[in-house]
Parts: sequence; C-alpha cells; structure tokens
Amino acid sequence: MSKIRGSADGVVEWSRRDPWRERMGEMVEKHIRKACDLNDIDIHDLPDVIGEAAMAAMDCAFEDCCTVTWEDGSNLCADYLKRRGWKETVMNRAYIEALRCSVMSLYEVSDVRPGESFLARDLVRGGDPIRVTERTATQTLVVWDMIAARIVTVRGVVQMTGAVLPINRDLAEDILGVLRRAKIRARAVAAETIGDADPTLRARLEAELADDAQVLFAGAVTITTLWLNDAISRCLAPPPQLANTDGEPIAFITLHYKLAAKATADSIADALATVSDLRADDEDAHWTWFAPAKPVGKGRKRKGGDDPDVGRMIHGDVALNNGKLEVRVNSEARAARIRAVLTPALAGLVREPLIERMTPEQAMAEAPRAKEPATRGLDGVDPADLREAVHEIMDRQYRKTLDAPVPALDGKSPKQAVRSAKGRIAVANWLKGFEQNTARLPEDDPMCDYDFGWMWNKLGISDLRT
Repeated sequence: MSKIRGSADGVVEWSRRDPWRERMGEMVEKHIRKACDLNDIDIHDLPDVIGEAAMAAMDCAFEDCCTVTWEDGSNLCADYLKRRGWKETVMNRAYIEALRCSVMSLYEVSDVRPGESFLARDLVRGGDPIRVTERTATQTLVVWDMIAARIVTVRGVVQMTGAVLPINRDLAEDILGVLRRAKIRARAVAAETIGDADPTLRARLEAELADDAQVLFAGAVTITTLWLNDAISRCLAPPPQLANTDGEPIAFITLHYKLAAKATADSIADALATVSDLRADDEDAHWTWFAPAKPVGKGRKRKGGDDPDVGRMIHGDVALNNGKLEVRVNSEARAARIRAVLTPALAGLVREPLIERMTPEQAMAEAPRAKEPATRGLDGVDPADLREAVHEIMDRQYRKTLDAPVPALDGKSPKQAVRSAKGRIAVANWLKGFEQNTARLPEDDPMCDYDFGWMWNKLGISDLRT
C-alpha cells in the first residue's frame, strides 16, 4: 500500500547507523519474536513461512521505532532531521514529523473510491470517519474491510504511512478486547505507582494511562504480535480435511470394469437390477447408487410418497460406456463397499477393475478455469435483465432471512437481535459481512451492485452503517 506524499527513506538508511541499528534490532525483536516463539519457528525463517507479509511486520517495527523516545531522550526521526534534515524536501520533512507523532490504530473502511480515497473510522478512538487520500490500496480495499494503520496529516493531506496490516473481523475483536483491558488496568497501575499519597497526581496518571492515544502508543507491539501470530498460524495450519457425508476423506475413485466376452448391455443391466440401492436412470446405461434407506417409524409417512428414493443420499453412479462399466464414488470406503456388492452380481460378466484415483487437489488443478465473464454464455439474455432478476431473487431470500434464526446472532433472527444494543451491533456486523463479500465480486457479476440498504432501514439500524 503506497503513500501519497512524503517519504521516510532517509530515516530508514539512518536507522542502520549506530546507535539506531541496535535499537532497531530491539524493536524488531519486540514486534516479531513472541509470535515466532508461539508458533515454534525461527525468526529468520519468517519470510519463508508467511512470504511478503513478513516485510509488513518489519515496517510496523520500523515505524514504532520512529515514535519512541529512548532513555537518553533521543528519537530516531528527530536525530535524523537534526543531522540530515537539510537534505530533505519540505514534504519529506513534514511527513517524517507526522510519522514521529503517529500511533497505529484499527480502522474500518467505507466509501472506497478506487485510485483516489476511502473513509476510515477509528475503532479505538471513535469519532466521525475521515477521508484518506490513497491510490494503490483503494484498488483492493472494499467497503467494511478492516486495517491496522497509522493515519497522518501531511501539509493538509490525510494519508496512511507505509505499514498497513489487513485485519479480519474476528482478529479485530481480539485486538480491541486487549486494548480495552489495557485501559481498565490503568487504575491499578496508577494505584501501584502513586498509592494514596497524592490523590490528585494519581488521578492525573490514571487519566493519562487510560487515554486512547497512550493506549495505542503502548499497544503497537501488541497489534503487530496478534496480527503476526494469526498470519503464521494460518500459514502453518494443515489444509482442511475434506470429507463426504459419511465423514470419510474425499478421494475421487473410478472403477473401470472391462466386460467379459459373453457380456452384453442387457445382461449387465439385468445383473445390476439385482443390486440393492442401485437404480436405473431415465438415461440409457446409467445407474445411481443410493445410501441405504432409513427405516420409517410406525405411523409416519415416507418422504416423497410412493417413491422410496426421494430424500436419499447419493453415494455414486454407474455407467456403461464403450464396452466398459465405470463406477464413480468419492471415497476409498465407498469404493470398497460398491465393489463388495458388484462382485457377486457381475460374476462372469466383468473382469477385475482397474482403479483410478484422484485427490481433491489434483481435481482442482485439472478443472478448467473460467475465462469468460460471469454474464457471458447466456445467449440472448440481456445483462440488465439478468441483474434485475437476480436482485429480485435476493430480495425474496433476504426478506425470509430477517425472520430466520442466524447462528452468528446466537440463533436469534435479525429482527429479534436488534431489540438490544449488543444485538444491534451484531446485526450491523452481520450485514457488513454481506456487503463486504458482495463488493469483492467481479463488476460483471449480477450480484455485485446489490443494495442492502433496505435491510438496514427495515431493521432500524441505518445509523450504524457508517
């Protein structure tokens, strides 16, 4: 994410001189070491684990070092400007001064204008959103994204500094919780420091320690550590284990049975007709393999009336193609079960099958990638008409959702949740998630410009859509 105006490149070079080199090393340790230790990785291996994100953490450490006043009263930015400031442009000096006095905070993004600016609402200090001038970041930011950043004003231009961290909503709640607890501890810290000797001084110290700017100044390391721990954990986490409805690991298995010389299509069909849970489809030479039917209790009607297969889970399919019988299932266990039932039924009609296996990763790699825009391929359909139809469907669906239980709202419906102050905030965050996901869709997607405003109005929380 690029800066609009001003540069601290000279300060970066200055930080490589003594005594700043050692102090910069201390700051890097503070910002990075704990997260690495928590995940049992060497600090020097961090780039190999999280890639370019490691540089974002280093940027956070550098900018924090720019704000610190050390025990001898010195400051990196002040020292640089005193000794080399004469070499810098007016804009760069103003930027370095602004950086020196900055704090990192959490911001919620809205009203993104690509290539131009966005609104940022400070989640710690509150207040109205501010318009931030930014070119590069606005190409990827969408409404309701969250970032940890330093926002400064340089000669009238509000902008971000170089260190910017993308924050997911759950992590943001964790960070805000830590900062809130830090403010609460201010009273205890003041009591330990002053005691009852000077009530006035104690009150002043307590107020200063609980000040949002002071909490953020002290919390820069915490923000980096929590973000970095989350980033490392995500990179080191094993890929999710894909499983079918029986809880079996996904593996795409195809059994290729070559027909015996005496076998015919009719004899194969007759043999398969004897297999329990295998049903011939309307399509020629194709069968569907169902899960075993569940018994129906006394006095209860079977779903689907007279059709015993309605509502049953499909476990695989069988097809007769070009002199071969092919069986497709999605796990090793199902492959073993279908072989167990087909072997006696097809005795003398087929040979031992050749088994083809494909992992989910291989299947994804071989899947053709969509190159056409989302609205292409619908010959004769006007994109505007398609968009209108899709929006009407979304309207109907979301109207139902307002009265339905939502897990993210503790099982309450949105209409129930907004009856409390806490619930109003939860519903607002729930709606922001919808808008955030929709904003990331391609421009040609018929859902990309769906307006959720009516839901905010219907629920009476439009005041929280800022």
